[in-house]
Amino acid sequence: MKLRVHRDTLLYGVQRVQAVAERRTSLQLLSSFLLEAKDAASARIAATNLQIGLEMVVPAEVEEGGVVTIGARTLFEILRNFPPSQVEFEIDEQYWVHVRSGRIHFRIVGASAEGYPDLPQPFRRGSDSGSTVTIAADTLRRLIERTIFSISPDETRLHLNSALFQGDGKVLRMVTTDGHRMTCYEEMVDVDKGFYRHDILIPARGLAELRKTLEGVQADLQVTFETPYVFFDVPMPKQQPGTAGEAMPQNVRLAVKLVDATFPPYRQVIPRDNKRLVGIGRDVFASALRRISSISPSRTPTTRLRLEAGKMKISSDNPDVGIGEEEIDIQYDGEAFEIGFNARYLLDILDVVGSDNVQLHLGGSLDGCVVREENDDRFLAVVMPIRI
Repeated sequence: MKLRVHRDTLLYGVQRVQAVAERRTSLQLLSSFLLEAKDAASARIAATNLQIGLEMVVPAEVEEGGVVTIGARTLFEILRNFPPSQVEFEIDEQYWVHVRSGRIHFRIVGASAEGYPDLPQPFRRGSDSGSTVTIAADTLRRLIERTIFSISPDETRLHLNSALFQGDGKVLRMVTTDGHRMTCYEEMVDVDKGFYRHDILIPARGLAELRKTLEGVQADLQVTFETPYVFFDVPMPKQQPGTAGEAMPQNVRLAVKLVDATFPPYRQVIPRDNKRLVGIGRDVFASALRRISSISPSRTPTTRLRLEAGKMKISSDNPDVGIGEEEIDIQYDGEAFEIGFNARYLLDILDVVGSDNVQLHLGGSLDGCVVREENDDRFLAVVMPIRI
């Protein structure tokens, strides 16, 4: 096997697949990626960890076809220090991979592709086993960015270490929760792009890879649902940020194995009778929370919010450090009220809202707080308080 490809083109591909390849595994093949040359003008790069598969075709000058597996991390570290020029790959009969550029030469260990897991593929067109819809990249990116922060990091709790992705007629919705807070974001979609009807759980790691894949993408993508996978076919921009303008992959396919679990009944945790309504500037609120919570104890990070007509006093008390408090103006005309929160949970929400002002819908001191954007019903978050 012998081919030439630009360093920037290959580095982008290897950087993506090395994030998918499994680093901590007893199966050495899963820490490698597949490099395959079939025709004269392109090469295929692919990797899988059995839960996520990623593949792309990159432009290349192929002199001799073939296929090999290469340690993803090893090649990434080598290529990132290469000059931005053509790189030659040559694989000999013992699967040594010779990597050359100018007077640079590396000889690294490769292996036969025999036994490398097949990447899942979507159904053939015309089959009744799945469905394909078209979604704007901007729409899907917003769904992810507004909700991914409240996914539980605990991979043993599959139903919380995932995002609920729903298609309900002409509405796309994504919901996440870690048991302490819940976020929901939805968007109306273009009537001409299909009727959406799906209800799936995408694992956190798969959602993170999709988020990376969508960086810089402005076009529509194809999403194929075929249990137990969802496939994202993403048309890539001609140039990726940070590259020298060399040709990039035309399309990246991401296959994600769905979570087989039941998502919590999230609608049941949304308070319906919270009578205390607070209007507040997002930036003012976030800045005050960051200042005051900086002294909160790490084990019990409670920040108190005391409401009075027209003002809110934010305070934190740490026996080992001291006390901090700040008063800010708000829109509120109810009775005096006090409630405690983990400020980090509130800040995570304020970091993703799109409007300059937010609304807090409060009930009792132990009732969940509903956070909404002003004049925009697409975003909703619920944060559970801390007993004070």
